[in-house]
Amino acid sequence: MSRRSKKQAKFGNPLWQGLTFGVLSFILAVLILFPSRLITEQLHFLGALLTIIVIVAVGVLADVIGVAAAAANESPFNAMAARRVAGAKHAIRLVRNADRVSAICADVVGDIAGTISGAAGAALVIRLATMIPDLSAHQTALHTGVVALVASLTVGGKAGSKSLALTRWIGILFFAGKVLWWLETYLHIRVLRNSGKRQGRPS
Repeated sequence: MSRRSKKQAKFGNPLWQGLTFGVLSFILAVLILFPSRLITEQLHFLGALLTIIVIVAVGVLADVIGVAAAAANESPFNAMAARRVAGAKHAIRLVRNADRVSAICADVVGDIAGTISGAAGAALVIRLATMIPDLSAHQTALHTGVVALVASLTVGGKAGSKSLALTRWIGILFFAGKVLWWLETYLHIRVLRNSGKRQGRPS
């Protein structure tokens, strides 16, 4: 078995995959949670609210890309790649690595964004209580309301976007492929490498 095959088999192991994504989630959560909460506590109300909305939007967008990758096949992008359309080859990489893309986008980024947005919502409540002392007596109710609102935005956004991802996956993955192409071309950052044909799904 080649070195590459061994690496793919190792990644396919459910225990190894769970451990890898667990560690990755912990690192990303630490790197993102502290600055986002600090920013939320320091900004005025509208700025903090905008920060939370951006975090929720990132989680929803990541979920959309993960679902689109899982639902896609290569055929439309092969035709684009034959015409040398920028981003088409990178969209193919997303399809061929659909298991990793779906796991990272939906499970790692999406869930972390949901957790962080809830923590940022709690920080927003503390900020409001500091700005308006009269709210301190109702801090528990306010905290519950804000966290519930953030949760409803996250869940509602993901639920509403899933049908979009399942029907508009070509445009979604082509856009994501363009972003990856730009990162690789201008910043020399390669997110995904080429792999063999996708297994387990008809093209």
